[in-house]
Amino acid sequence: MMVMVPGEGYGSVPDGVRGKRVLIWTCNTCARFCGVGGRERAEEAAAMLASENVCVAGTESASAACFMSKARERLGGRDDYDVVLALCCDLGAGCAAKASGRPVINPVDTLGVGCLDEEGTPRLMRRARRRMYKIGSYSTARRYQ
Repeated sequence: MMVMVPGEGYGSVPDGVRGKRVLIWTCNTCARFCGVGGRERAEEAAAMLASENVCVAGTESASAACFMSKARERLGGRDDYDVVLALCCDLGAGCAAKASGRPVINPVDTLGVGCLDEEGTPRLMRRARRRMYKIGSYSTARRYQ
């Protein structure tokens, strides 16, 4: 599994979503176990964005956001959103960008590969050497192009 933590700006309204229709994309496995994603966190994010007058087109989740087939199935062919807010790892965010063809904002830091210990706590086993996809700083909305 991938081990993630909230990144800079997690839990706040990113500048890149104001005036745009936002679709929230999340993972129900790794991101949920790490506490940064899953259906519940996606619904919380949707409510927070809506309370700040941001148009939320909906939430989409997959058992694994890093499966391109799932990203294409849930994000492709839709025209009701302008930008994706990805509450998942770098790989899932990259799949969302490729499947949707739209900018992706990912306020999650992927630390590397790990496992769940006996108590269900994610443990980092191998730190990522570099990111899999090009990521700008959060101040530039961390968009995948």
